[in-house]
Amino acid sequence: MHAETKAGVDMPVEQGEVQTVQLIDGPALAVSRIEAPLRPFLLVHSESADSTVWGQVAGRLVEAGHEIAAVDLRGHGRSETPATGYDTDTSADDLSTLLDQLGYTGARSPIVAGHGWGANVALSLAARRDGITGLCLIDGGWTRPAWRYPTFEEFWASTNPDSPQDDGDPLLARRRSIAHSVFLGEPRAWYPLIGVPVVLCPVVPPDGVSDPDGGGTATRTGIAEALGGLPRARVSWYYGVGARMLTADPGRIADDLLTLAADAEPSIS
Repeated sequence: MHAETKAGVDMPVEQGEVQTVQLIDGPALAVSRIEAPLRPFLLVHSESADSTVWGQVAGRLVEAGHEIAAVDLRGHGRSETPATGYDTDTSADDLSTLLDQLGYTGARSPIVAGHGWGANVALSLAARRDGITGLCLIDGGWTRPAWRYPTFEEFWASTNPDSPQDDGDPLLARRRSIAHSVFLGEPRAWYPLIGVPVVLCPVVPPDGVSDPDGGGTATRTGIAEALGGLPRARVSWYYGVGARMLTADPGRIADDLLTLAADAEPSIS
């Protein structure tokens, strides 16, 4: 559907057309889509979230003339929940198939933005598929937990202190499977394969800015590695807004995405 907005009014993702796309050799994914004339954005949520977290950002992108497709990853939101496939690369493969089936190829190849674990998925997608025009990694993507934690169980216990290791619950099993793929991930291997413009959006202070909690060291290391490995990357620091940045500062995120869209357009000589 085509949507019109008044200036300055947020337009929730729910106002878009919700499509159920049955992937070839994959699950059925729910996609909230708002058509518009300019290059599309594929918006990818974090683990245990769904596409609705992008509502305030999506409204601003559509207002600027861009199409958006906000997807519920397998096992999330309104998408199908298959028994297996809960890891970063499998979810990225789902999105690669989805792009083909949505017609997001050629002149309509998208800019992909991922939040949290969704940024890891977006990074895997961009590294292993041609036809991504730009990439935005928000509070994730550069994560290398094995650098800080000797074992997966220590990583899991640190990030999920109230969750049991295994109680037979299928949802918990899916979450642990996703976390295990993040723990084993090596984003540095993907960086040289990504030649499109990339914007990195961490939520910790940069070097030289006070970090009272002292929790930003691993992120700053990951950002430095990403800037060193990605040929066309820049960083936009979001310290002070926390993990809920999509709702805490949607206007600035939309501005970063629109700047990325402008940078990603081929120059006319």
